[in-house]
Amino acid sequence: MSFEDLKTRQRESIIMKLELKTLQDMGGQASRSDLRERILDTNEEIADFAEQSKVSKKTGAEWYPFRYNFNFALKNLQIAGFLTYSRTNPDIVLSEKGINTNIETFDAERDVYSVSMKYWNERRKDSVEKHEGEEDAEADKADDYNEAFKTKLLGYIGKMTPRKFETFSRALLNKMGVEFTEIGTQISNDGGIDGYGYCRTDDFRTSRVVIQCKRWQGNVGSSEINQFLGAMNKFQADYGIFITNSRYTTSAREAARAGTPITLIDGDELVRLVKKYNLYVYPITVYEFTEFYDAEESA
Repeated sequence: MSFEDLKTRQRESIIMKLELKTLQDMGGQASRSDLRERILDTNEEIADFAEQSKVSKKTGAEWYPFRYNFNFALKNLQIAGFLTYSRTNPDIVLSEKGINTNIETFDAERDVYSVSMKYWNERRKDSVEKHEGEEDAEADKADDYNEAFKTKLLGYIGKMTPRKFETFSRALLNKMGVEFTEIGTQISNDGGIDGYGYCRTDDFRTSRVVIQCKRWQGNVGSSEINQFLGAMNKFQADYGIFITNSRYTTSAREAARAGTPITLIDGDELVRLVKKYNLYVYPITVYEFTEFYDAEESA
């Protein structure tokens, strides 16, 4: 049975296990968006499901079932004591219980739902309608903004000509410290290379780097990575950077780690880097109120 065909609770159980394992792999702490994207990068079936949206019959608004499953999986893990997050500290942090959990023996029904369902049942007794938690409401609001920005940016990138996408990629890498040379222009379209340059680290070590830029429909597979590896060896590169607006398959990521080092930048990473380096965008500051202003004055 496919992930899409599973019942909501079954999907959440799988996601819970992935959230715990991924957080352990990431050192026990991650932002909600970084955690979500890491999971999608390592599971193609769930990544495909995450792209699917539905339209609410009641409001007409578009919503994503995966985000619903992902957020409720986190909330259940929080209730059961595996992790923490709050409005003032939105990063997801593993508790001692979460850090010491054996993923192989973890069972969502036994370890999580046996605790969290008592919480949800108590909430259902409350006749006053409330959000499922202020923390989740704030996280959803941030997710809505980030998803809207991501969708719009990737939409713009998807309409770029190959030449404009190459220019965009060069501008990004230039901000990241790569200095391109004339040979980069001369060898463009030669064996899968779109740029050639040098990168100097803080210890003054200079490395030869080549790049490949692909606007892509569907996922980039291992064959494209292997072709790029061959081109890298031809130009004796110390490492390569492969940039796409889509995603990489699991086999592509494995191929990138098998030979000469390759940094893979996919659509999600592009969005993060554009915001980090303010590449053809400018930030707008928005202020949110903390609990200080919500506290009632004592008589």
